[in-house]
Amino acid sequence: MTEHGLSPERFQALAETYGGDIARWPELCREQARALLAHDPEGLGAILAEASDLDHLLDLAPAGAVNAALLGRLIAAAPQPAGSARRWIAGLGAALGLGVAALAGVTAGVALGRAERPDRAKTEVIAAGFDTPDLYDALEEAGAI
Repeated sequence: MTEHGLSPERFQALAETYGGDIARWPELCREQARALLAHDPEGLGAILAEASDLDHLLDLAPAGAVNAALLGRLIAAAPQPAGSARRWIAGLGAALGLGVAALAGVTAGVALGRAERPDRAKTEVIAAGFDTPDLYDALEEAGAI
């Protein structure tokens, strides 16, 4: 980069890409290009002159007409979008698959949740050393368990 914000190499690349008229260059580069051109009018002017010559030659070239038969073959060979019925069926299949997966997950969760777990109160009574059926039954009748 130079003090003008644009290097001579970048200036040349822009001229080769966008042509010899700085007004047709990207807006962000125009002011920097003009400042750099004012700093080195001979060297960069030659780059613009060469790009302008190419622009002139391209302007002289006749515009080619589109071959209707070729255009028709290209359009016919292009992949066609899926019909709305096929998209709807594909969406239904995906929704059905997700629904079955969700149902299987809920069923497995309920089945695992119902697995027999040791009763907390009974475990606490046994851990306290009072492992007698009469004490456990009495606590259960009193509603302590």
